[in-house]
Amino acid sequence: MSSSMGQLEEMLSVVGDEAGDEVDWAAAERAYGVHFPPDYKRFVARFGGGTIEGSIGILIPIETADPMIRRVYRLLDSVREDPDLQRWSGVEGVTPSLGDVLIWGDTDSADFIGWLTIGENSETWPLVVYSRVKASWTAYGCSMSEFLAGILSGEFSECPISDESLMGAGRSRFLHDREEERLLEMGVYPWEEE
Repeated sequence: MSSSMGQLEEMLSVVGDEAGDEVDWAAAERAYGVHFPPDYKRFVARFGGGTIEGSIGILIPIETADPMIRRVYRLLDSVREDPDLQRWSGVEGVTPSLGDVLIWGDTDSADFIGWLTIGENSETWPLVVYSRVKASWTAYGCSMSEFLAGILSGEFSECPISDESLMGAGRSRFLHDREEERLLEMGVYPWEEE
């Protein structure tokens, strides 16, 4: 697992001076009722909440009732009850429930990226993606850093997210949410094509 984080660190260059977030993991785990995967904690410490090339957003756990603050979250009841979101593939030996999905990421194509939080050991949670293009959830037996590195290095046989622009892109930019907000306040859209 640490080798996939090392691979990801080599592939992601941080835009600006902002990177990493300090999280009170004990408080976050009490609030969310789970133990977050160590791989995810390493990513948050190194990079924090932000986006990769404006395409994949990474969320961090924040305790707030404000629905406008982007953070790790469980799916709303209305979403969990939507019959169009009940298709699954890649899940063996378990009946998946949308109530067990914890979202840590999203895409510019409105995909969900999260974990199926089944079992006590967060290192064994399947990583799950709801692709709008495929209109189904797919489970992957990998960590967060393996998943992101797999997209950037093109290791998946088919792109697991709807936007294929990062598939095999290699070296990519990571922009922390604080830095993006600062740039936007200056009138700079950081992902604008030059």
